[in-house]
Amino acid sequence: MNQFLVSNNLIKAKFLSYGAILHELWVKNYKNKYVNVIKGLKKKEEYLNDIWSRGAIMGRYAGRLENPILIEDKKYEIENNDGVLLHSGLSGWNKKNWKLINYNKDKSISFEYLCKDGSSGFPGNVVVKIKYALIENELQISYLAETDNTTHINLTNHSYFNLNGNNPINSNFLKINADYYLELKNNLVPSGKILNVSETKFDFRNFKVIGTNRFDDCFVLNKTKEAVASIYDPNSKINMEVYTNQPGIVIFTPLNFDGICFETQKFSNSPNISHFPKTVLKTGEVYEQKTKFRFSLIE
Repeated sequence: MNQFLVSNNLIKAKFLSYGAILHELWVKNYKNKYVNVIKGLKKKEEYLNDIWSRGAIMGRYAGRLENPILIEDKKYEIENNDGVLLHSGLSGWNKKNWKLINYNKDKSISFEYLCKDGSSGFPGNVVVKIKYALIENELQISYLAETDNTTHINLTNHSYFNLNGNNPINSNFLKINADYYLELKNNLVPSGKILNVSETKFDFRNFKVIGTNRFDDCFVLNKTKEAVASIYDPNSKINMEVYTNQPGIVIFTPLNFDGICFETQKFSNSPNISHFPKTVLKTGEVYEQKTKFRFSLIE
């Protein structure tokens, strides 16, 4: 497991080859002091046994997926690790060593991984490339993937953010550019119903304090060039905006520690729900995902 530092004059970040993990991300607060806004682990070796997938790239299928799935009229029994397949189970890319393919300490870093046919029960050898880039006050994540057989791909990054270090996120203000969210069944897999956020705890169309609410839910993002989500910490004065080309975002706030995930992706269980955005990737096609996190100060 190797560690790499990338920095510019505004932000700096540390990455690990294991899981292509975003280990630390340092931005300046209103006192002009650097704050690590990622809830990672202190020692890199601790990630080997981390059940929370802190900072890692999730694939080949992020989120939850029920058995079986159909691909070109053929049934595939996929791995079951949580009553369903969660984040691709024991074969998930968050637990793999990635190959370093490019490193510019002042700008960016890129990793590559070959996921073999049959992994987690999915067909197809998949080559995936991840690029992290620091562009002024932004962290940009680019995903590319290709397959030699029709398969399903749904990727995301599983970083937990805390804009004031170790303080509770209850006082943070959250905004999500979404009029709808996905109804979940008891096993936390989407039922297929898309519900309006109005008059529910899921209505974050305007900034609202997170409070004691905890989430593990997918929001259906409005189509916009504006930020799909924003979070602001009144103590550090740090504001973070999220931009993506994906149709959904899973907001996850664990009970065990103070952090919040912004998992930009397509929807969980899409292969089993015909009206959800398609996650099929065929030979000759290129999966492409782009997400960026933009930081600023609000006095």
